[in-house]
Amino acid sequence: MPLFTDQAFPPDWQSAPLSRSLSFEINSAYTGQRYRILLGLPHQAPDSAGYPVLWALDGQASLPIMEFARPKPVTAKESPQWRARVGEQAALLIVAIAYASGEPIDVHARAQDYTPQIAGAGDAFSPRHGGAAAFLSFLTQELRPLVAQHFTMDARRHTLFGFSYGGLFTLHTLSTAPQHFQRYWAASPSLWFGDHHTLSQLPLRLDQLKSQFSQADWQVMITVGAQEQDPPFDAAAALQQKLAERRMVDSAERFAQTLNEAGIATEYQCLPAHDHYDMLMHGARRVVDFASRAC
Repeated sequence: MPLFTDQAFPPDWQSAPLSRSLSFEINSAYTGQRYRILLGLPHQAPDSAGYPVLWALDGQASLPIMEFARPKPVTAKESPQWRARVGEQAALLIVAIAYASGEPIDVHARAQDYTPQIAGAGDAFSPRHGGAAAFLSFLTQELRPLVAQHFTMDARRHTLFGFSYGGLFTLHTLSTAPQHFQRYWAASPSLWFGDHHTLSQLPLRLDQLKSQFSQADWQVMITVGAQEQDPPFDAAAALQQKLAERRMVDSAERFAQTLNEAGIATEYQCLPAHDHYDMLMHGARRVVDFASRAC
């Protein structure tokens, strides 16, 4: 429980295995799925604007990595210098969205939630897809109001973090409904989905995006691993062919370049010697500071 308040939480909000964390489950009227929500509690009270909030997809996998990065409350054992340093760190609230199955990566549930509606089939790994609009409604119209009953949120600092399909959802949300978040971190976005549908639709949405981005302090980060398109020489031939067809690096770079050319400042990183899952660990570790930055 947070050390700075004695507020009471609902009885079904239970302590989670990580430090200063709570967990509860919720059924969504929008998606029809049941979610396990993990809350990484802030280490101190917020400033007058409220807490910056990090909305982390694949929460069962991402929150444990974020645990290493989020600030911890001080105790009487800490030196005055350390207490001063911690006191300067933003009090971040993490809302990690996972599934009641308990799987760190729930293949079918996330395939439904994180992908946009397209014509034709989805992914060979799952027959389910196309629920991104419903999932966004769950995030913004069910989950956010519920959490906001207990935590004051800074309306200028909502960050969406997603990896792989979650990164696809992050960029799809950025390009179709950017008003819901001000900061976006897409780690290894699966832009190949639906014949690169989200990437191909981006130029059609730039005018709307530019009008939105001129009104707020927006921050966008897109990351990808170099080995996601150029694997080690000893990789199986089938893997090399699949990665070549998906063009993960080219697509991520093109998405970032398109935004930058439109005047929407976007950071892009292609990390050498990193593969797909490396980028989950890289992003989850660093997005904590990204979400906590002052406006």
